[in-house]
Amino acid sequence: MTRRTPASADVQAVLFDSGGVLMRPIGGRWNPRADFEETVLAHDPSITEDRFAEAIAAGDQFFAALSSTPDYDDYHRVVLRNLGTEATSQLLAELRREVPVERVLELYPDVLKTLEELSRRQVRMAVVSDAWPDLPGLHAALGIHHYFEAYAISAELGCNKPDPRMYHHASTALGLPPSNACSSTTIPTWFKRPSTSVMRGVRSTGTPCSRTLLPSRPSRH
Repeated sequence: MTRRTPASADVQAVLFDSGGVLMRPIGGRWNPRADFEETVLAHDPSITEDRFAEAIAAGDQFFAALSSTPDYDDYHRVVLRNLGTEATSQLLAELRREVPVERVLELYPDVLKTLEELSRRQVRMAVVSDAWPDLPGLHAALGIHHYFEAYAISAELGCNKPDPRMYHHASTALGLPPSNACSSTTIPTWFKRPSTSVMRGVRSTGTPCSRTLLPSRPSRH
């Protein structure tokens, strides 16, 4: 089968700038997981919504003070301590137990439509994300992993966005120079009707993707 060229010869790939631009937590909260309250209440049914809110806010502060991804048990200990609940080994195990992805995550409504259209136009795709190593598995469970040829994940690479090494890892994996890869935060001129939340909140400037200017050299740091 003959490979078709995208509408713009300069546009060969889209780097999705985070895994969260594709999916969202059910209920609108990434941390703690959507089943957190249900799990903790099974151990202490006296905890009120206000106490949960205060403890989760303390967990947010814990995350914000860190420069790298924490161990999830450490995070849960912080939240549980603020709840006044003992972080027993049993409770910690229950909080990190595997649950079906669809219980806690969902795709934005028009993600599949967008990925299908980009794939139809022979645009190659990768993900650049400050995320955990299990991101590809989450995408697989939600049925979108096969669209992406590469993942640049901070927890694996040891650096975070906007470090140029993140973007270089993705573009190198695709075998393309950074100038031929567009960030999903910029709407390509050839994507005429970007109705998707994948590209939400960004105006089309009429600028070709090749002018997005992802860093051309990796950082020395």
